[in-house]
Amino acid sequence: MRFKDYFSKDFESTENNYYPTLRTRYYRARINEAKEALLEVIEEEKGNNIDDNETYMETLFECPEYSCTARLIATSPVEIAVDFKVTTFSFFGFGKGKKVIEKLYQKMDNKLQFKGVGLYKG
Repeated sequence: MRFKDYFSKDFESTENNYYPTLRTRYYRARINEAKEALLEVIEEEKGNNIDDNETYMETLFECPEYSCTARLIATSPVEIAVDFKVTTFSFFGFGKGKKVIEKLYQKMDNKLQFKGVGLYKG
C-alpha cells in the first residue's frame, strides 16, 4: 500500500486502478438482477439506503463505519460493470476503504456470476 493511502479516507474502484483488487468487476447478469444483489449486500452490511438514482444507476448508502456510492453500468444486456466509491468516517483511513471495497466485491461475487476484472482497459 502506498504511504499516502494510510491517510486517505476515500477509495474508489476504477477500470485501471493501481490496486488489482480495486479494478472494476464485471458480472453476467441483467441490470435488475444486479440491482437486487446490490440491495441485498446493503442489507447485509446493515446499511441505510439514502439515494437511489435510476437515471445514472447509482445507489448511495451509509453504514455505521462508512458511506458508499455504488454504480451499475450495463455494458450489454447481460453484462454489468460494478464500481464502488467508499468514504470512511475515521480520522485516519489506514486503508480501511480498500478493505471495504474488497469485502463488497466478495459479497457481490457470491450473489452474481463473476465474469472478470478490468475487461475493457483502454
